[in-house]
Amino acid sequence: MTRTVKPPLKHPGGGGLGALLTYRPDYGVVICKDCHFAIQPNAFSSHLQNHHILRSERRRILDQLSSLHLRAPDRVILPATDSRRIVELDVVYGLRCISAPECNYACTSAKRMSQHWSAVHNEPNSKAIKYREAKLQTFFRGNKIRYFEVEGPTDVQCGTLKESTLPPVNLADETLHGIQAPSLDYQSLLYMHHYVRHSSLFLNRGNENTGFWVDTIVLEAYRHPFLMHGLLCISAIDKARGTTDYRERRQHLRASASYCAGAISGYRVAVVSPTENNSTALIACSRLLGQQEAVRDLIKSQEMDHDFTIEDIIEHLVLLRGCTDLMMQLQSTLPPQSPFRLPDKVKIGLKQIGENEDTVIALKPSCIPAGTWLILDTLEAKLKAAGLLLEIEVPTIRRAINSLTFAASHAYNAEEDDFASSGWTAVEGWLRSPVVSDELLPAMRVFRPAALVVFISWVMLLLKRIEAEYAWMTDLSAWFVRVAINVAQSSDMENLVRALFKFD
Repeated sequence: MTRTVKPPLKHPGGGGLGALLTYRPDYGVVICKDCHFAIQPNAFSSHLQNHHILRSERRRILDQLSSLHLRAPDRVILPATDSRRIVELDVVYGLRCISAPECNYACTSAKRMSQHWSAVHNEPNSKAIKYREAKLQTFFRGNKIRYFEVEGPTDVQCGTLKESTLPPVNLADETLHGIQAPSLDYQSLLYMHHYVRHSSLFLNRGNENTGFWVDTIVLEAYRHPFLMHGLLCISAIDKARGTTDYRERRQHLRASASYCAGAISGYRVAVVSPTENNSTALIACSRLLGQQEAVRDLIKSQEMDHDFTIEDIIEHLVLLRGCTDLMMQLQSTLPPQSPFRLPDKVKIGLKQIGENEDTVIALKPSCIPAGTWLILDTLEAKLKAAGLLLEIEVPTIRRAINSLTFAASHAYNAEEDDFASSGWTAVEGWLRSPVVSDELLPAMRVFRPAALVVFISWVMLLLKRIEAEYAWMTDLSAWFVRVAINVAQSSDMENLVRALFKFD
């Protein structure tokens, strides 16, 4: 399924938000009509990008959104219990607490209802818990979920958690005799639901359509269990990062690690003999595993004082290059219509950036912004002035900077609808350069300041530029820079980096 960009639609409340979004001034939220949930204000840009809205149209819509009166997710006033359903939101069937008229708590699982009664109503006995079934909606997803009841209560079943039963089956129906219902893995079903509704929207490299990751890859996973484990792995780690509840996060992390083990074991067997039948699954799984590693370390960095090493950084760089190399190697093996078949301009771009070995920086390409060019053009001189560049290192650093300049010219020379694809080509192409893999990474391993500064420049000038388009990448560039500065233990290097990129 290819999701097309929809024509602008003048909305009475939103001032022209397009056919994708609708503004509800009565609640102070903007709802995506394709995804059926409200978007947090800090995620507007990335959400529009994931729906393949062109940059010029995104700017117009973002300008409109900035003029709206929006509420923070936890300050949105929820509808009354007897309100009609909000047509743009999904309806789910769940449970509503009936401890007292003023308690409006609602959820979708018996476990959460039990936790609510224990924490709020001081009732640890699950058999004494009172609830009723209800139709529920929520404006936001992830850790901002707040369920509210709609169209109730009418002809609903009340009882305790123990009393909830299914309608009786007509045992006279002989076709049911001897049939056993298959066991259901509810955890995997919930993770697959989250993958389809959220995680899959942030996997597009730029030259694939979003529907490919939502639909086609799920069908591929049905045929290749290692890919199914990969999808569930990325969904679980996504949910781990999205919650602030420590115990819930631990559960998601354990699930992600378990699914990851299943993905890796099957992937290692399949990658030995790639075919047209499994090549799409192999490329998808390699990307998912690399992303899982990155998000896992981001979670570690945010919840504990973890001592990361330079090897943690290099592991991510090697994984990213490995994903790119595999995608290039399997181009001739992929099915003819696979979206993983790269356009010629992407293959040429990766090849040109990776093979660029010039030792002299060319004249400023007109497409590179003046501030970016100033950093690249003066970087070698500033490294020398700070006493961070040894004479023996000059050829390597000069070639690495020149390769970075060439990659930047490719990224900034993109058309509006090619922003993500060209950005990834620049990021990946630079890592494929021999001077990076053969000379710069070894210098980083021994904490050479000049090599670490060039790496930080790649992060700040290329990686950070596309970070805002992908929810899973949030804070990745800051983490890379923080670890690089910490391992260097050089105040001169830290001062230079802060002066170059203007951060505290």
